[in-house]
Amino acid sequence: MSTDGGPPFVVGVTGGRRFDLGVERRVFEGLDVQLRPVGIETTDDAIDAFADVDAVIDRLQTAPYTTAVVESLANCAVIARCGIGVDRIDTETAAERGMYVVNVPDYCQDEVAEHTLLLLLALTRNLVEYDSTLKAGVWERRVPDAEIHRLSSSTLGLVGFGSIARTLARKAQVFGVDVVASDPYVDESEMASHGASKRTFERVLETADVVSVHAPLTEETRGLVDADAFRTMKETAVLINVSRGEIVVEDALIAALDAGEKAGAGLDVFETEPSGRRVPFESDLRNRDDVVLTPHVAWYSREADRERRQQAARDVRRVLEGTRPENAVNRPDGVP
Repeated sequence: MSTDGGPPFVVGVTGGRRFDLGVERRVFEGLDVQLRPVGIETTDDAIDAFADVDAVIDRLQTAPYTTAVVESLANCAVIARCGIGVDRIDTETAAERGMYVVNVPDYCQDEVAEHTLLLLLALTRNLVEYDSTLKAGVWERRVPDAEIHRLSSSTLGLVGFGSIARTLARKAQVFGVDVVASDPYVDESEMASHGASKRTFERVLETADVVSVHAPLTEETRGLVDADAFRTMKETAVLINVSRGEIVVEDALIAALDAGEKAGAGLDVFETEPSGRRVPFESDLRNRDDVVLTPHVAWYSREADRERRQQAARDVRRVLEGTRPENAVNRPDGVP
């Protein structure tokens, strides 16, 4: 690694074999950088591919950055996550080894909020059943069992009230819904400024017609939406999760749906997700008519993809040039 006439910086980019590297190349213009596109599906892949890199830009995060992976990065100065969550990166070990971990905390708010509304409308307007019935050749305009109500008489409950939930609260109010939210780290006045009423987690579950999860995955939130939570929710309620799959206990969700205790669920994230395109998605949720599933794509738009790649690459460039990144989630040892 050198900045003055030595070998170029080597930057490993996951997913680079599937996507172009034009965004990254433009960010690194004027800096001697060799971009190394790699396909990563396992921790062993990561260890093999990144043994000599100076930085990593992870665009897909198909494999976790475990302690073993981080310790194998002998020359690495920074791991850049092209996304918000860093729960699959051992940030503490990275800090101990003098390595930054950076993320992109302020992108895709509109995309995830709009995807949440997509799932909400599909569930509350009975879209899946209408679609499948008509595709089967049955013209049935009246579905007697459909539990459909106007949104303006509904309450949307948000679990977590970060930037995405705030964007959703603003957009959802166009439909006339009442928005309530639970977040121990956000005060009542801050929620009110975004049109939401602060409630306890239990009270959100008790009163919401749609419960939408937007909390980060931490030890505090892992398994938060469990059997007790489902028992607390209304029987007519639907659950939406666009945050992290491990926050919702899927077996408890399935049990609640089987018992008729919940009206449905819309999920973009899952407790276990395939590590690559060639790995099948195995889940007992697949064959249910009362769920709507999407493959962890709520974040995506062309604009959001470009923004996340630019921000991640810019922070990598800052580190390689010897300055601090803007979006560090850890503090490397030896950095004041």
